[in-house]
This record gives sequence, structure tokens and C-alpha cells, in this order.
Amino acid sequence: MVDRPFFRGARINNGTTVVANPSNPDFSDLIQLVRVGDVPSEDGALVEDIFVVSSEGYPNRGGVRTAAFGVYVYAPNQAAPSTSTSLLVGKFEVGLSGDTEGVIQRVELPAIVAPTPQTGDTNLVYPIERSKSEAMYLEKGYILCIGYLGNGPTAVSGGLSVSGVSIMAQGGFY
Repeated sequence: MVDRPFFRGARINNGTTVVANPSNPDFSDLIQLVRVGDVPSEDGALVEDIFVVSSEGYPNRGGVRTAAFGVYVYAPNQAAPSTSTSLLVGKFEVGLSGDTEGVIQRVELPAIVAPTPQTGDTNLVYPIERSKSEAMYLEKGYILCIGYLGNGPTAVSGGLSVSGVSIMAQGGFY
């Protein structure tokens, strides 16, 4: 099904614009990770994984430092382009202590159900739910974005420095 795999990323640090209104962000405040439809053969994309790797090495006993991010999908409205908007898919917080430096921290994606033929015990009550995984389908024209929301809700001592974090998305176009 996937025609062309992708691996895209962005570096976010203390110089990155903080999203002023997380509920209704300006598109210019968001960092684009995956655009669908730049190539005419792209009809959609399947984002299989989003993860964060921190380059921050704050001392573990140096206070609580975190950064908050939002995952957005810019959804164009072809019938009324002026109503196109960035939809919040989820928020997450990243710890910035030395324990998390260089460690992959996964971002939860929506659950998808890929129907699979029933095998083995055919008396299972939830055979399809057993094949659930996490991913996100994007249609042509949709853009997966990340928004930097500033210090995380549990931050006591601050957030990102110039070292920052890398946010990566991987999957494929079809």
C-alpha cells in the first residue's frame, strides 16, 4: 500500500516560536512535518510513528525542566478555503533531564483497526481489536504539524535551551 516511505523531522529549541493560542493556532506558528499532495501521485499518507529525542542534558537534581508540544493536523476545507484550520490531535510533555537525553520518547497516535482474517480460536469476542495499532491517516492537502507550547505543565525550573529536541515522523505516502 505504501508507495514511498518518509522520515521527516524538525529541531525545536528556545528560539522556536511559542504557539500563542494552542486552541486555535496560527498556521505560521506551527512546524510542518509532513505535507500530503506536494507530488501529484500522493493521494494520502500513513504516519506510523512520531517520536522525540532530547538533546537537553540538565542535571537530574537541577529542578524539573520540561517542554510541552501539540500535534496538529492542518485540514483544508476545499468548499470554503477561508475556514481551513489547524486541528489539535493531542498534547504531550517531554522531560529534559539528563536521564532522557538521547532517549527516544514516543508520541501516542490515534488507534486504528486493520481488519485481519480470524485465525486460531474463532470464538474470540474481540478478534479485530486484537489487531489494533497506532497510526494516523492524512488525506491529500493535509499537513501534520507540531506546535511548541512552551514550558510543560510540570516544569518548575524552566524548559528548552539552545540544545532543544528533535521531533521525527515516519511512515509512507500512498
